[in-house]
Amino acid sequence: MSRENVDGERAFNDAFRRGDWDSVAANLDPDIFARTDPRWPEQHIYGREAWIAVLRDTWESWGPDLCFEEIVDLGDRVLTRACWNIRGQQSGVEGEQRFTKISTYREGRIIFIEYFLDHEQALKAVGLAE
Repeated sequence: MSRENVDGERAFNDAFRRGDWDSVAANLDPDIFARTDPRWPEQHIYGREAWIAVLRDTWESWGPDLCFEEIVDLGDRVLTRACWNIRGQQSGVEGEQRFTKISTYREGRIIFIEYFLDHEQALKAVGLAE
């Protein structure tokens, strides 16, 4: 199943970049729980509709240019290192936000996502670093 999870992660990103919210939703469990980095404003998001609202708001503010730099297959989890090339849709200000996320899958859908602004912390969380 783990290869399917990696493919699911890629499909999720492709749908996200297109703004295809129905396809994004199809990749998420209805009871998904997302936990963001402690430095992020909203740290706990529960439920598919709430998570899609966060994603959509951020997409509309920052733009769709989210690129995966690395994907690591961890069985029922996938560690993804990403870079969001931001362009403020109102301000035009450009920048980038790097982060790592760990997505946990059940029956082909993401049930839990944990975000880290520090890649080393993400690696520690999955036992890949000391």
